[in-house]
Amino acid sequence: MRPSQILSIYSWKPLEHDYFFSQFISNLEFNHLESLNFETDDSHILMSMLSKIKSLSRLFSLTITHRHDYIDLSDIYRIILALPVLKYYKFTTNKPYLSVLLPVASNKRMNNIEHLVMNHHCTFEDLSMITSYTPKLRRLYFINEKESNNLIPENIYPILLCNLTHLTIGDYYKNFNEFEIFLSQLNLNLNVLSITVQSQDITYLNATRWEEFILKYLPQLEKFYFQYSEKIHNEYEYPIKSRQLNQFSSSFWIKRQWVTKISFDNEYITHLIRPYRETWFVDFSFTQLTLLYYPDEFGGITTVDCRRILNTIHIYHLEIRDEKIFAGLLIEMINFLPKLDSLKIHALSFNQSGSLSINELNTLCSIGNTCQITKIYLEKMIDIEEVYLLMKLCPCMTYLKVGYINKNKIKLILRNILKKINHKRISQLHSLCFHVPAIDDKIVNQLEELINNENLLFNFTIKRVFDNIHLKWT
Repeated sequence: MRPSQILSIYSWKPLEHDYFFSQFISNLEFNHLESLNFETDDSHILMSMLSKIKSLSRLFSLTITHRHDYIDLSDIYRIILALPVLKYYKFTTNKPYLSVLLPVASNKRMNNIEHLVMNHHCTFEDLSMITSYTPKLRRLYFINEKESNNLIPENIYPILLCNLTHLTIGDYYKNFNEFEIFLSQLNLNLNVLSITVQSQDITYLNATRWEEFILKYLPQLEKFYFQYSEKIHNEYEYPIKSRQLNQFSSSFWIKRQWVTKISFDNEYITHLIRPYRETWFVDFSFTQLTLLYYPDEFGGITTVDCRRILNTIHIYHLEIRDEKIFAGLLIEMINFLPKLDSLKIHALSFNQSGSLSINELNTLCSIGNTCQITKIYLEKMIDIEEVYLLMKLCPCMTYLKVGYINKNKIKLILRNILKKINHKRISQLHSLCFHVPAIDDKIVNQLEELINNENLLFNFTIKRVFDNIHLKWT
């Protein structure tokens, strides 16, 4: 293939002084190249590549990754912003706090970039200089990872980005007041805003401030992505008032279908706001708690962290992603969550004796009188006793989904569950869903015959949707 026939180049390893580099630099026939993606650790190679890129008159997309060497970002952006037809540009470097020193663009020096990804630290002053060259910008991503002095609006050149609809700010360290000042000066018509906050300013968790800010400066905002992480310390007092998160369930947030989630792992409590996506538990107005990992014992700092969150926030959906959760631990956790409406777990495990302790049984009996959980999703059932425990733990359950069942065992499992429902007179439960790989209509018909022949249910419907069996009754 001749160089003139190449439209796109992607280099999957860092460029060196090798054959490809020498051919690219010396060859003048890449005149149809439209997309270029490369990585280099050598600043001399990078500048040589940029000198060549200046001659590519059809280059629409450029992605550069540069590591392990300091480089003058001003020289790079001076070349890039002069490319006449470039529409997409992404630059990544792991060198922190590099400034971009450019003059403000004149009308004659503006370019056609529509999507700009600055995957490196960028001050607001740098940003104002760079975007003065990009009036057609539609999507912008930048990182502001350096804690600095208070923002001075007079130092920021006015940013006029009338076409900008998507703004993403990663690793943002400034406080909420500075964030407000910055965005309020942009006069944007954003449809999508995404921000990952690293600041410890708890004002970011003030729903009222967000409502006022969005209504005033971002009235056209359709999608809002927000992430605020706080590190777990071995202390009993914390600076963040998690009670504020209850404010994110007001009519303002429900109307826009922006949902609140809380995620635990070993080191951080992460507060998330995301646009609603259809889920198995349906209600987008719920606050969700996701536990990414839990130790075998529910004690020490974990107990402190959980109680701090769970006693101050109304949690309605709980998702535990650990491979297995001990049944006694689940019982204790649900005891902390009186408002819980839906529960998703991967699998349950019991102790070596296969039964609960006396204390756990007492807790289970007390929870049974107050538990409000109506929907449960058990991703993997190892033993049918898991389902029986969930039935006892959640007497208000109306819907149960089991994520994986072998098609050769579905008859026995369904019979046992329905018999348990009838024997215990579990009146609330009226919908089951089983994921059965390779299920077919023949097996569904056999299940229907089983239910009728043994009088397990009367007014019911059963159907297959792909590999899922849906059973409903009244």
